[in-house]
Order: sequence, then structure tokens, then C-alpha cells
Amino acid sequence: MKEGEYKVIDNYFPDWLVKDVSDYMAMIPVRWDNCSLVDPSWKKNAHARFMGNMIIIEDQWQLSESPHWFIWYLIDAIKNDICKELNITNTVRCLHNGQFALKDDSMSGTNHRDSDANNPTENYISVIYMGYGNSGDCVIINKDNQEQRISFKEGRLVIFNSYTMHRGEAPTEGYRCSWGLVFPTFNPTGIRLNDAMFDPDAPTSKKWYQQDPPIN
Repeated sequence: MKEGEYKVIDNYFPDWLVKDVSDYMAMIPVRWDNCSLVDPSWKKNAHARFMGNMIIIEDQWQLSESPHWFIWYLIDAIKNDICKELNITNTVRCLHNGQFALKDDSMSGTNHRDSDANNPTENYISVIYMGYGNSGDCVIINKDNQEQRISFKEGRLVIFNSYTMHRGEAPTEGYRCSWGLVFPTFNPTGIRLNDAMFDPDAPTSKKWYQQDPPIN
């Protein structure tokens, strides 16, 4: 998938499952230090800070609470069906995003890339799962710097090259939750990942290429 291109998938999961996962995502613990900027400045950029939690890093679950089985099912569906042509073997990360509707719209994200790598030997794909809420567009910026808006819908998947500029806007009411997953489209063995992709302070005992594959 080229920079600026994207794919939207609806109705992949049954309604009962979308509702069950929606309730679960609304209760995932978050911190008010999530940011789509590599070097954030809260004072200079009002749209830099919102709620979030890095729940998977290098295939490993990060929270003390046991995960809902759906996260592993989602990842397997992406690897083995939705994006099967990419032969994905690993998950770089899954970021849980939480945004409230505030009067100053300060929880809207800023334009950013999930990866700075975009070459034949190192390339990544991003998948957004819209989990809880009823508003807050996903905005894709194409190569001509034009905005393409994708409305929020629970259960919707948005897939794009991780080098693509994009942002997630705050809801117009209530609370909005989404997951941002990043996958390598190459064999990641021996690759030392860019810290901008995830929280480098998250607990993990071994480097990615030393870890055993997760049992999903």
C-alpha cells in the first residue's frame, strides 16, 4: 500500500462482538500523556495531549489486567485474512487511544506518521480499529496534502501505510476509543525499532528478535 492510500473495512465482525468489545474498550485504563508528537510541548500545541495507553509492544501484552481475547483474534484476523497478502508475522505495537469532547477541542490529535521508514526493505502497515463512541473522524493526508475524512463507526477498520500522515479527531460528544496497531511488512528479526513507535520505558525483558512468538 502506497503513502496516502487507505482501505476501510466495515461489518467484518458481528454486531454482538462489536458491542462487547466497545464496552471493554471504554473501561481500559488510560493516562493523560498520550501524544501524536515525537517531541511534544503542551504549552505550544494545544492539540498534543490526550488519553491513552500502549497495550501491546513487540507482541507482548503490557497491562497488569488480562486482555480481552478479541485483541488476539483481531491481530490474527489481520495477519491471516484481512492483510494476508502481506505475510505479517509480528505486531510492533497497539496503542489504545481515548479522547473526550472538550469545549476547546484540545483532545483532537495532530497530523503524524506511525513510522518514518518507507523503503523496500523496511515498511510498516497501520490498522485503526474504531472501538467505542459515535464521532471523531480519522483524517488521512494524501501525497497531495489533501485531507480525506473517514467517519467514526464502531467496528470499522482503517488500513494504510504507516508513513502516511494522519490524525484522529476528538468526538463531538462523550468519549471515543480506538486502537492503533502497527505491523512490519518484512521479517523484523534483528531490527531495533524506533522509539517513536512506542513507549521505550515499557517493561520488557528481552529485545523483540530474542522473544518467543506469543501464544494467541
